[in-house]
Amino acid sequence: MADLPDWSIYTIYTGILAIILLAAVPRIKFKKLAIYGIIFGAVADIFWILLIGILGVGKYINYGPFGFLGFPFFPPIAWSIYFVIYFYFLPRKNFWPYVFAFIAAIYSIVFSNVLDNLGIFKWTISNVWVPFFVYVTWHIGATWIFLKLKRSKWVPD
Repeated sequence: MADLPDWSIYTIYTGILAIILLAAVPRIKFKKLAIYGIIFGAVADIFWILLIGILGVGKYINYGPFGFLGFPFFPPIAWSIYFVIYFYFLPRKNFWPYVFAFIAAIYSIVFSNVLDNLGIFKWTISNVWVPFFVYVTWHIGATWIFLKLKRSKWVPD
């Protein structure tokens, strides 16, 4: 693995997530959840990339040929896949969805620090508190909106 360029981690991780998606999420559910994965994954990731870039608290680095104007191509795809898997396994009852969201946010914080250590993402202020705010806000917000849409029948079963 030492001979691989840093940017190959983006393709490897996105590929692994895609394999997990194909293995874990039935095709019919994928088709129903894909738009929500794109909105809460890719669109939200681009929002966070812009926001943390403007604030100067973090940025993707070493994305090699897979980026343009400071935007890497693979992370929004990976986040879309991640959120399809996330919404498929999201509990629907009581407070459990928010416990699930908090645990997923903690996973994201840990993983972002792994990416920081691998040299493909850089937190410039804090590698704990800034990602905590970003990922807890992102996951709790996405969960709350998704469940509201689900209850209003905008999200099909």
